[in-house]
Amino acid sequence: MPMPTEQQISEVLGQIQDPELHRGLNDLNMVRGISIDGSEISVLIALTIPGCPLKDYFHTVIPAKLKESFPDVSHVNVELTSMTEQEREALVGNLRKDTPAPFARSDSTTQVIAIGSGKGGVGKSTTTVNIAASLAKLGHSVGLLDADVWGFSIPRMLGIHERPTVVGEMIMPPEVFGIKVVSIGLFTPEDNPVVWRGPMLHKALQQFLSDVHWDEPDYLLIDLPPGTGDVAISIAQFLPGASMVIVTTPQAVAEKVAQRAGLMAEKTNLDVIGVVENMSYFRGDDGKEYRIFGEGGGEALADKLDVPLLGQIPLEPSTRHFADAGAPIVLQDPDAEVSQAFVTTAKEIVNLVPPRPRPAKRISLPLVQGPMGHGGHAHQHTH
Repeated sequence: MPMPTEQQISEVLGQIQDPELHRGLNDLNMVRGISIDGSEISVLIALTIPGCPLKDYFHTVIPAKLKESFPDVSHVNVELTSMTEQEREALVGNLRKDTPAPFARSDSTTQVIAIGSGKGGVGKSTTTVNIAASLAKLGHSVGLLDADVWGFSIPRMLGIHERPTVVGEMIMPPEVFGIKVVSIGLFTPEDNPVVWRGPMLHKALQQFLSDVHWDEPDYLLIDLPPGTGDVAISIAQFLPGASMVIVTTPQAVAEKVAQRAGLMAEKTNLDVIGVVENMSYFRGDDGKEYRIFGEGGGEALADKLDVPLLGQIPLEPSTRHFADAGAPIVLQDPDAEVSQAFVTTAKEIVNLVPPRPRPAKRISLPLVQGPMGHGGHAHQHTH
């Protein structure tokens, strides 16, 4: 077979997506040069920022993709440069036009679902993580905003430890298990207390909604702090009409407190769509269900709020084990009874708030030429 042309190489490179921006390399104008020397190919890629933590991705994926597409290629050399400040500004501006924020816009294709509780200790964050993983498992694109600023735990539960990449003023959320995640816990040590009052919380939440490249996921889950404080009120102001799920346990005390969260949501124009009862029962080795925390709390709360009971999640020690290890149980042990309960709950949520139609995405950036640095020549790309 003859060696490929520059145009053929360009077309293959265009099929490779930037792992953070989820756009093709040509659409982002990251391919700055292509040269062919016998059976060797050299390409020059412009990263969004110097020292991009994902540079190893390009050194691995580009040679593999080109050798797969063109078997006669013996070697692929990938050189990396970085965009100028002006190019980054243009990129961020075009991305914001392509995926406008906030999610409250009438043309947003994202279903926003806040997950709250009346009190702590009911497993709200564990429920949020496993519902997010279940939605991703069902094939939906998912974002997860950890708005529990004082008690953030989402990064640990998903095993995320690195700080997000920042391009210009846009935060690139790390993605794990098909879930894009942002949390104050990604910007501060895990044992560092966040001592903020209302105005600072309000500003931080606003930035997490508008300055993060969420890329219009099908679902954005928001893990609220327990109770009816500043964060829940701010979210209601930013996202009026967003859906909300209340998590409780079967215990009467938890149900009564959770009712306040539900009533607060109604007063602030959040649409409560259902209740999840966590720690519903423990199934012993004898196969029997043991109602450790009583029973009926979830059903009673759903009746009072006039919404469906979306799911009853059993108490299972391995749920805690996998959360501490940074891996949702729905992915690590999908056949477990608790995993099936989480997936059933996620399906109920999808039935109530199905994903909205998503238009095709495409951005236009100015053409830029750059030297290859190895004797080759830059190749312009139109898109």
